[in-house]
This record gives sequence, C-alpha cells and structure tokens, in this order.
Amino acid sequence: MTNQVQPTRDTDQLEADVTAVIEACGGDPRTAIKALLVEQHIQEQRIERLAAALSFGYVRGRTGMTPTRSGSSHRETTRS
Repeated sequence: MTNQVQPTRDTDQLEADVTAVIEACGGDPRTAIKALLVEQHIQEQRIERLAAALSFGYVRGRTGMTPTRSGSSHRETTRS
C-alpha cells in the first residue's frame, strides 16, 4: 500500500514545482524551459570543475610519493 501512495506524493510535488517555475517566469512556459536549461548548463559546469578538482586531489593524495634530491620518487615510510 505504501508503494501506491508514494508516487502520488512525488507527482504532486513535481506538479507543484513545475507550476512554481512557470509562475516565476511570468507564466510563460518557454521562458521557464529556457531558465531551466540555463540552470542545467551552469550546474554541469560546476560538476565538471568539482570533478576535475576531486580527481587532482585524489591523485595527489593517493600516490604517497615524494620526490627525492635526485629527482626520482620514493614511497614515504614511517619508522616504528
């Protein structure tokens, strides 16, 4: 029974969100679509920047390698 109730709530919320976006754009659906597409583009750019920063940080932190005086790398070790 719970599975039947949940889709109705999701649909109702989605409809309310659609109405709110259209109203925010002066009631013009085309303007609402344009605004959503612009927002989607902005979010995609943010995701790309974050993914690039995350990849760099992961690689930098993951290697555990440090340069030596001769320019080669060795793995850091801790002494007990």
